[in-house]
Amino acid sequence: MAKRKKKSTRVMSRGFGAKDLTVELNRAEKYLIKKDWNSAILILRPLSEEYPNDPKVWEYLSYAANAADDFPLNLKACEGLVGLKPQNPDVAYALAGAYLANAMPLMALQAFRRAIELDPEHENVSDARETIEELEGIADKLLAEVGIEDQNGWELALLHEQAISALEFGEFAAARQASNAALAKKPDFLSARNTLSLISWQEGKFGDAIATAQAILEDAPDNIAALSNLVQFLTLTGDEDAARPHADKLKVTPPKDWDGWMKKAEGLSYLRDDAAVLEVFEQAKAADVLNEDYISPKFFHLVGVAFARLGQRDEAIQQWQKALELYEGYPLAEENLTDIRHTVDLRHGAWPFAMSAWLLPGVAEDLMKTVNAAFKFSKVSEKLDQNVEQYLDSHPDFIHKAPIILERGGPPGQGLIVNLAGQMETPALLAALKDFALSQNGTDQMRQEAATLAAQANLLPKQVSLWKGGEWHETRLMAYKFYDEVVSQSVEEAHLYLDDALFLFEDADAKEAEAALQQSLEIEPDHPETLCELARALDDQGREAEANALREDLLTRFPDDLYVQMAQARKLIADGDLDAAEALILPVLERDSFFYRTFAAVSDVYIALLNAQKHWAAAREWLDMWEKIDPDSPRLVCWIDEFDKLIQR
Repeated sequence: MAKRKKKSTRVMSRGFGAKDLTVELNRAEKYLIKKDWNSAILILRPLSEEYPNDPKVWEYLSYAANAADDFPLNLKACEGLVGLKPQNPDVAYALAGAYLANAMPLMALQAFRRAIELDPEHENVSDARETIEELEGIADKLLAEVGIEDQNGWELALLHEQAISALEFGEFAAARQASNAALAKKPDFLSARNTLSLISWQEGKFGDAIATAQAILEDAPDNIAALSNLVQFLTLTGDEDAARPHADKLKVTPPKDWDGWMKKAEGLSYLRDDAAVLEVFEQAKAADVLNEDYISPKFFHLVGVAFARLGQRDEAIQQWQKALELYEGYPLAEENLTDIRHTVDLRHGAWPFAMSAWLLPGVAEDLMKTVNAAFKFSKVSEKLDQNVEQYLDSHPDFIHKAPIILERGGPPGQGLIVNLAGQMETPALLAALKDFALSQNGTDQMRQEAATLAAQANLLPKQVSLWKGGEWHETRLMAYKFYDEVVSQSVEEAHLYLDDALFLFEDADAKEAEAALQQSLEIEPDHPETLCELARALDDQGREAEANALREDLLTRFPDDLYVQMAQARKLIADGDLDAAEALILPVLERDSFFYRTFAAVSDVYIALLNAQKHWAAAREWLDMWEKIDPDSPRLVCWIDEFDKLIQR
């Protein structure tokens, strides 16, 4: 395979002359002016299907895709435009550059020759001739790599590249037509047969894809592409045991070309065999092929993932940088490189493929449509949630792949499954979350959320060891069910005065806090929470005897009341008896459910205990989780301000 190197596309046009825009293009133009390429593409892609004969659509799509470094989409746009303007030399040069950027050297060579024929005096002709000379210099080698050495080689190779291009764009009928045309000329053309197996796979004809790959291996047992494809097919259809013998064969079979090295690494990556991928890397080094002219950036990306997965960060970075030297903007290498440079708590773990590559073809696209609709409208309709559940029931492939996606599906895949499991509470997804929470994959925050969901489903205890900041830490999970307390209007009014008092404590105005509490007690005279806070206000004013007497009275009258117990724990913390305070608090934390208000009282005192114990990281973590549960609690707001003051110090 030819390398993808952005600087090699020096004769690619950056766009075409402006023309009057149709109404359909007005929004797209605004995004283009703002250089919001992705938003423009979202508008232009469907327009290209609705209006395939409008050259402006293709021009703008080419411009946006090129600016966004979406080389396959730019090629699609250039091909569409050439169909409408076959005699335009600017378009012809743009198409040639697009073929080159998409690692289709023979089609690029043909396109450059066509562009020069259209306009021998074009400003890009000098660069085009230089590129043609480079491509001609490697043409024989490229033909040999796909097993073509006769006089029909060029035509066969072009048909093969056309099939690969059509396959990448999901144009399966065109891809199959080109592959069959090549096989009609050369029945033993294995590259075309391998392409047919990939076409069947993408069409959802999994049995045909597997059978085609197996038939190729009967004729050519050492065909690396067929071995790699078969490992992929069997692994993704859930038969890893059947895939492993072919993977063993794949490891020891020497490649005949650079695509072979990439396919070896690709097949082994589907099996998550990182050590074997590095064995292939060592084989490539021993064969002295790592510095050849036309090499695949994907190979170095997959090697980078293997290094990262085995804890060799510097080596992983080196491989991803090599991939980006060959293909500037290569998404997977760029995203993984960014991820591994984050602090350890923010890393997702290296991933070789996009989430969709782990699923059977079509599953990811259909699922995302269903999930997006459900998340968007679930607040007004339960029917869509039911649709997601029905979809998951009818697509067990997604459920079975959830552990792999949580491990190696990258940020979008990990985030999707964590969100889905939290919303749908599917047992299989929750079980996958439990394993994810106890792993080193995903960010610290993701694993914390996964652990909480698993604990709520009774799959984990509330006290568990989690990987945080690059180390194992004992963590208490906020795995509770929360409820709103139903109170009368008068009690609600009393709570408003109580909340005012809590804010006054933050301002160290105990006297005003006492006044607010007395107003609350006039409405709800015997409310334990208010009386506990009154004892606190008396303490803060130096009226210790009155405060102690009030607490003793509360312990006598309400010995099992949670507010009273927490007030006692607060007093013990103030007196320095942290062990006794902890003995009161920890059993409360083992409950399964809380009212929001009582949970705030517990969290208030628990954070005070953690601070007194100098467990500041744990206190901050509990505060962050509390903020997600009940962001408007006055007790929470006071603690947030307190932590902000500590940071400023």
